[in-house]
Amino acid sequence: MENNRTVAVLGATGYIGGRLVAALLERGWKVRAVGRNPEKLRCRPFATHENVELAQADALDQSALTEALRGCHAAYYLVHSMYPGVKNFEDRDKRAAIIMRDAAKEAGLERIIYLGGLGDMDKDLSEHLKSRMEVGEILGSGPVPLTWLRAAMIIGSGSASFEILRYLVDRLPVMITPAWVKSLCQPIAVSNVLEYLAGCLEHPETAGRTMDIGGPDILSYRDLFDIYARVAGLRPRLIIPIPVLTPKLSSYWIQMVTPVPSSLSRPLAEGLRNKVVCRENSIRELVPARLLTCEEAIRRALDRTVRHEVETCWSDAGMQRVPEWIDCGDAPYAGGTVLESAHTLTL
Repeated sequence: MENNRTVAVLGATGYIGGRLVAALLERGWKVRAVGRNPEKLRCRPFATHENVELAQADALDQSALTEALRGCHAAYYLVHSMYPGVKNFEDRDKRAAIIMRDAAKEAGLERIIYLGGLGDMDKDLSEHLKSRMEVGEILGSGPVPLTWLRAAMIIGSGSASFEILRYLVDRLPVMITPAWVKSLCQPIAVSNVLEYLAGCLEHPETAGRTMDIGGPDILSYRDLFDIYARVAGLRPRLIIPIPVLTPKLSSYWIQMVTPVPSSLSRPLAEGLRNKVVCRENSIRELVPARLLTCEEAIRRALDRTVRHEVETCWSDAGMQRVPEWIDCGDAPYAGGTVLESAHTLTL
């Protein structure tokens, strides 16, 4: 399908954004990839595609953002502030959402599509999930129709959630965990997330709706550990839940074992105490897709990690170095990168 209308992707150098640009191009859309760092944009594989425009704009700069959106039919909002060096990410994300809402109106957008997190707004909801909910409410309060997709854990090579899962199970045959290990979640494969995001653009009836997206399995994080161990060919892990171990303390534990920094791991870990299961599945009728099971998603993610075919990584987000200098593999101290050397001696 070829489409003459242009779609903006805010956060085009991030984990989901980088993959979404490629998915939209495959479907025939013209894409305006928007990001703060022009060097990172120019270094992306999609940068030289004939149907891609590159636009520099900071989500906190309304003038620049309005210009980046002008002339676009719709925009994907895939922006967050959970990266090193940023304090009070909730306030920053709230300000960015207000600016996006107003810029979308001024630029004449017809639609906004936002990917947020699952969770019911109550006093026990983590700060991360509260912030994601607040962003969605702000975007939906403007005159531009919002499509709000809410997802739990996204399983894909390079995603922060998958990397945390991978490192914990690979490195720890015995795990002393908080009570959140028993919490229920409904993970979804990153390929299915991309299908839903791109599919919403092709189904105008999704405009103005909030829809939960999840895979076919509802299970505990303990179940996920078991599935990963089985797929990776590891012995079953001994998991010992300790109720007094708080999510905050577990975030430091995660930081010690994985390369994911506390700025990202702590909000994610604190959200693990919340049950994140789809309340409704209307998206499945509007945008049909074959949903991967957790085992299929983990197997695919692990295979691409082993083959070094990771398209985008959690470390892509934020004002970081250009992609050639970013190592999406193990941190130097982790000891997980396998190096091979061969020598031949002729006598």
